[in-house]
Amino acid sequence: MRFIIMGDLHYSLMGDSAADILEARDRVYEEMLEHFVGLDAEFHISIGDLTHEGLPEEFHYVFNRIGSSERNFIQVLGNHDAYRLPKADITALTGQQRYHVIDSDEVMLIFLDTTKEMNRDDWGGEMEAEQLEWLKVQLDQSGHKPVFIFAHHPVYGTTAHSTMEKMSIDPSIDMLDLLNRKKGPGFYFCGHNHINSIVQKENWHYIQTAACLDVPAFRTVELTDRGIQIDLVAIDKTELAEHIALFNSKIPGFTPFSSALGESADQSLHVIF
Repeated sequence: MRFIIMGDLHYSLMGDSAADILEARDRVYEEMLEHFVGLDAEFHISIGDLTHEGLPEEFHYVFNRIGSSERNFIQVLGNHDAYRLPKADITALTGQQRYHVIDSDEVMLIFLDTTKEMNRDDWGGEMEAEQLEWLKVQLDQSGHKPVFIFAHHPVYGTTAHSTMEKMSIDPSIDMLDLLNRKKGPGFYFCGHNHINSIVQKENWHYIQTAACLDVPAFRTVELTDRGIQIDLVAIDKTELAEHIALFNSKIPGFTPFSSALGESADQSLHVIF
């Protein structure tokens, strides 16, 4: 089984920008989304902040481009995605679910919603009691088979910057204790902090992926009966970096992060079961 993971995309309308800025933006997102759907996999997954302002037009742009590929695309909500619309309106617009599970004989895939609704002042993560109880049930039912969790916010005290204010799920929620209910191997994929980072705690690996505008790349995840291989696949085109540099610092509220690539150990992972 194979997955493709997209970090924070931050597609922005940038409606008041000059024509050359908008042209550079269009070239970048066309190139990145074309590359994303061009990678073969059972699932193509966005770990949130697919859009920058959560505007219907932003969702339409991305979903129209991905939808035309007929890929099995799954989005988890990011805080930017939930800025403008109630979550019920977003799920109606996109056809996605807030949280859900895909269970098979070999693996359980869990997709979470860790975002606050229409709250621009607090970009930290949260999970309501109902979803937390649901997650406990899924972990208990998974037995010893691998579990893959996909969420926007990291778990506090795991990946890079996750102990900073508003850069994780609320630390008052003891996610580590909840996740450690899991008997077999677990892999938690997140974004939000715009830097690649891989950390192991107990039987869990926490895999954080940088924003696409900082590191134009996607993670490939290959699961076999012997283990898992995770790699970072870059879009290696000089023109793409040049076009990104023309507009990324002009997106209101987006700050380019020069250290987003992380260390070599944050880019790939091989685990034998």
